[in-house]
Amino acid sequence: MKIKAKFQDAVNVHNYGGLFTTDKKEEEICPYRIKQTKIRKIITINCRECKAESSLNDIHCRKNIFRILQKEVKADCLVLSRLYERDYEGQALSTLYTLASFEETIKAYKSAEKVLGSCTLPERKNCELERKKIIASFAETVETDPLKAKLKIKNFIQGKKLKRNSDKISERGFKALSACEPCFEHFYHMLNEIDEKLSCFPEIPVIKKSKTRNSPATSVDNSGKETEKTMRKTAGSLIKDKSGEVTLAEIFKYLPFLAPARRGEKHKKSKSFTDEIFDYECGIKPHVRPPFSSSRVYAEAPENTEFLECYDINGREGRKLEVSIYQYTDRPEKLYMIRPPEYNLREEELRLLEKIRMRMIQHRPKDIAFTDPVVAREYFRRMAKTLLEEELLTSEEACNPEELESYADLLARYTNGLGIVEDLLSDSRITDIYINAPADKNPVHVVLDGEECISNVFLSQEDLDALVSRFRIISGRPFGEAVPVLELNLEAFGVRVSVIGDPLSASGLAYAFRKHSLSPWTLPKLINTGSISPYAAGFLSFLMDGQASVLVAGEVGAGKTSLLSAMLLEIPQKYRILTIEDTHELPIEKLQSLGWKVQGMSSQSSVLKSGAEMSPETALRAALRLGNSALVLGEIRGSEVKVLYEAMQVGKAGNSVIGTIHGSSMENVYERIVHTLGVPPASFKATDAVIICSTIRLEGSMKKLKRVSRIAEVTGAVIENPEPSDIFTDIMVYDATQDCLLAGKALEQGQSELIEKIARRWGISIDRALKDIELRTKIKEKIAAEGMKKPFLLEAEAVSQANNIFWLLAESMKKSTIYGNGYANEPANDWETGTGNDLEALYRQWEAWFEKFAGKDLDTGK
Repeated sequence: MKIKAKFQDAVNVHNYGGLFTTDKKEEEICPYRIKQTKIRKIITINCRECKAESSLNDIHCRKNIFRILQKEVKADCLVLSRLYERDYEGQALSTLYTLASFEETIKAYKSAEKVLGSCTLPERKNCELERKKIIASFAETVETDPLKAKLKIKNFIQGKKLKRNSDKISERGFKALSACEPCFEHFYHMLNEIDEKLSCFPEIPVIKKSKTRNSPATSVDNSGKETEKTMRKTAGSLIKDKSGEVTLAEIFKYLPFLAPARRGEKHKKSKSFTDEIFDYECGIKPHVRPPFSSSRVYAEAPENTEFLECYDINGREGRKLEVSIYQYTDRPEKLYMIRPPEYNLREEELRLLEKIRMRMIQHRPKDIAFTDPVVAREYFRRMAKTLLEEELLTSEEACNPEELESYADLLARYTNGLGIVEDLLSDSRITDIYINAPADKNPVHVVLDGEECISNVFLSQEDLDALVSRFRIISGRPFGEAVPVLELNLEAFGVRVSVIGDPLSASGLAYAFRKHSLSPWTLPKLINTGSISPYAAGFLSFLMDGQASVLVAGEVGAGKTSLLSAMLLEIPQKYRILTIEDTHELPIEKLQSLGWKVQGMSSQSSVLKSGAEMSPETALRAALRLGNSALVLGEIRGSEVKVLYEAMQVGKAGNSVIGTIHGSSMENVYERIVHTLGVPPASFKATDAVIICSTIRLEGSMKKLKRVSRIAEVTGAVIENPEPSDIFTDIMVYDATQDCLLAGKALEQGQSELIEKIARRWGISIDRALKDIELRTKIKEKIAAEGMKKPFLLEAEAVSQANNIFWLLAESMKKSTIYGNGYANEPANDWETGTGNDLEALYRQWEAWFEKFAGKDLDTGK
């Protein structure tokens, strides 16, 4: 019966001008629901239980869609919900609304005057009846096929004009009398008005078929019964070949044989037959998505783009995705396109996953702490795998282990994970992800290799609501109208998340995901990215080993935290480190696993004033009581800076103080700390050096490069009412023409107060200190060069071992040089005043170790 209905629908579409009646059940509008938000109205039609095709090429579906759109005006999205969710919005929905309005346009003429009131001819009643039937025929067709009705009207007008021009008598007996001419013109003027009103419509593809009534493969009797029987057998074989599915396009190939003869009419042999069928599905394309994701992913690149490159990314659980990059031809921007496999699943896969997903949603675990995203994710992944195995065994279907793991990961991703956002975060080339409100109208923006790009991903409000609920549980912080800001750190993904909502963002939730490396940055790695020069890396290593107090400044996203993380690896492991952060970004656990003595402390966010958290000032005072340690502040913002500088002045801060602060230049940093935060200029001099991180657009390009643009020391000279220019002396300055940090005069001439200060603390000469910096430079340069061939040498594990060996060799050589080898008259102070030959010997020993270490097989350790 279902196949018969499909064929009858196809025949009805095919028959030009044919009138048909529908069952009362078919006259009922399909069930649908309305979801109204502050800025968006969504119509969702439930097609899951419908026997029709859930397609714009299906007569029943088209009619119901038009009726719903006539009733529900000004919607932003129409969703056909079946196995896949198909979203019509934007131009596609506007086109459907235009089509739905055709019926109202034609029906408005049903009551219009079709025969002039001045007509007194006896044929008046027949003319009026005929013209009413003509308009009724158009109105009947427009309910299910507006474009067919438009074409029908146009052909009718053209056909009648030909008859009139040849002065022939029409079928209904119109006489070529001068009295009928005005009435004739009046009716065709009405038809032309209708045709003109239906002209505002874009092109829709047309399927043209030209067949003969006879086919050499089949015999046709006068009644056409044999043809219909034969073709039903042919269609039946198609259904068998297509696993129970037959498309309208396939049926249309046989429509000339399927069209039944009209009453009293016999099939004519060898008569050509031409018809046009409009392919609505091809002309009005929806966004197709699986039911478990309400996000839209555009599968095709726009016409105004040019392909640049394509690469694959490896996600969690071995998930592989294809990424394509396009360049817009009409604006200086790139398009980032991702193709998640779940948006192209087979029907049987989708049914299986949806069935398991519904069971997972109904599950209520009792023995798990969902505040830990890693534990919760693994819990749901295992549950999904178990349910999948049960379902496959029950249905006696086969599935290989790799597919089973990917299905389980997919279900966990969309049940307890971040959905498609996880795929974006798994791309190592992406550093930032921005979602602007309203999210369903704005594409997700990504920063790819320092350049902002728009993506083919549109997240829905439902997805954003689910994410913020999960983030609120993970962070333990409030979020709502009273506190419309949420900040947290997702360690599992190495990302810092910031969310704003109403009333800060009246258009809906907005997100910012800022990635930090899952493994700590190192100075050799920063050398290879171009952020610092080898000599700058050696100098920073010297500062950290020399227990200098340093501020790392820069604008948002300039790489302050990355540089700070790399500098922490240059602090000898024998020293204790205390960190204070409101949102944890420093790799504390990784440093601890590598042997550093790190104690992390949490403070209250500058935005979120939660009573359960300690203020930064209180956290700092507590840190100062925890003993002699290097103190690291995640970000200096407020009143705690006064406590910090007070401690630095009296020596309570321990070995050194390192922190980050927002400021794009030395002058900005000084103005903010001294004038905005109220630290006296004399106290500011407790800072040894300030490092500026910047985003550089070389030659005005769209790509932003993260660079250390300036390193300056703070002078110790006593100056009354000093200006910022009197406070700082440049050590290294960035040269954009060479894209490199160059040494300043103080460093070139050996007149750096900071180097002299550390040298005095170590009991060595300035020349000796400069040679120490050169030695560290050679070491960092060697690691960076070998790391180009063997990337593992750039990671924290290898760099920490290289640093430890350097400190061990230096300490061993220092003892040997100072105390000698037991021989008389051997100099005992060469380490402090020597020519540097011992440093060359130190480097050769370290280099020998490093070459052996770099040659190891990572798998065997040999």
